[in-house]
Amino acid sequence: MTQAMERDLVWSDDFLIGIEELDYEHRNLIDNINELHDELLEQVDMDRVADTLGSIHARIQAHFALEEHFMQSRKYPHFDEHKAEHNKLLDEYTERMTKFRRNPNLDDRRAMEEVLRKWILHHILTSDKKMSLMVGPGS
Repeated sequence: MTQAMERDLVWSDDFLIGIEELDYEHRNLIDNINELHDELLEQVDMDRVADTLGSIHARIQAHFALEEHFMQSRKYPHFDEHKAEHNKLLDEYTERMTKFRRNPNLDDRRAMEEVLRKWILHHILTSDKKMSLMVGPGS
């Protein structure tokens, strides 16, 4: 039997970057990722999984737009580098999502979840925290 990925990402204060609207978005994205994980584990109807994949994609796009607006409005000096990380993650997720929708299988599911987990565990805890320390929460 193939071992499943860790069940849920658990929200913790370690994910807080101190910018309320972005923290709110991060928390919701973690909830969405956990919903996707549960649906894939339970092997629910593919239409439902496809809806969740699309919802996560839309949330990521909207979140990145919000975050990028925030950085630009505060003249964040590492904006281009941070935006490049966003583009890379979105491209990778889009590619995995498209491949999974065409031919759902366990390996693609794991790869897609790994993309999302990597973003949560790496991007938020490093790049987003760095950005928040340099520009501050503002209002």
